[in-house]
Amino acid sequence: MTTMFHVEKMRCSGCAKHVTEAVQAALPGAKIDIDLATGTVAVSPTPDQPASVIKAIAEAGYTAHVAHDGDVWDADFRARRQAARARLDAMNPHMTPEGDPSDPTGDRWFSKVYALANDDAANVPWAALEPNSLLMDWLAGQKTLSGKRALDVGCGLGDNAEALAAAGARVAAFDYIERAIDWAKRRYPNSLVDYRAADLLDPPHEWLGAFDIVHECYTLQTINEEMFMRAAHALASLVAPGGRLLVISAARDEGEPQTTPWRPLTRADIESLAVDGLVIEKLEDVPQEGYVSRRWRAIFSRENAPF
Repeated sequence: MTTMFHVEKMRCSGCAKHVTEAVQAALPGAKIDIDLATGTVAVSPTPDQPASVIKAIAEAGYTAHVAHDGDVWDADFRARRQAARARLDAMNPHMTPEGDPSDPTGDRWFSKVYALANDDAANVPWAALEPNSLLMDWLAGQKTLSGKRALDVGCGLGDNAEALAAAGARVAAFDYIERAIDWAKRRYPNSLVDYRAADLLDPPHEWLGAFDIVHECYTLQTINEEMFMRAAHALASLVAPGGRLLVISAARDEGEPQTTPWRPLTRADIESLAVDGLVIEKLEDVPQEGYVSRRWRAIFSRENAPF
């Protein structure tokens, strides 16, 4: 079988050469076909961990994503996603001032999203079907994650977890919704990631203080203000001595009105995650780029981070 990767700004023979060399280094012996007209790279046989190819292409200076079952980001996919957003917003308790008395925290709404998706990722609005670009950029700057234990919080369909695994880490990944975990396992049947359903606010005991890297992307912004500091302490409890917490979130200024059903975080929100021995190592304010909104990328560490 063949996996198709779409590579941004791959426009000349020199670009194709660099991308080919990068993929060959990641997958020796693979058959690689490049189409500059469409910006695609076909790789066969299908790699067990597509994120390793995406990372290799990123290290060559290009952004790539996997097209599952054809070009998932074609006009039809986008139309299905737009229609899904409208349907799901209509039942989203975060979209109305009074909310849903039967779903005060909005947890049941997330279950409904996956229940109604019918295995079509277009119906899951946050399913990008590729690793987060800020995670990939961070991974590209690390020498190696070999031997490190990593946890992916709110893993959804698994792309970020697979990227951490492709970088060499031993990865556990969890989501509150069991359907999401089942879907991730189906997408990556040969994965080494330990996927399981779990609750951030009540994590498995064996996870406490167990991870060199805890990665949280867009989950905190879905948690209401009353639960936010519980989540902050829960995240900190998972970081091993010498480990790091990597947080990626939508960003807003203090007092800036919300324009989405979720709560983009303020600088104060991010800084408040430095609890229980964690300190801010780096906080980046990433400006809006195209359709991707302004974001924070923050690194928190315990003393003597090992990498």
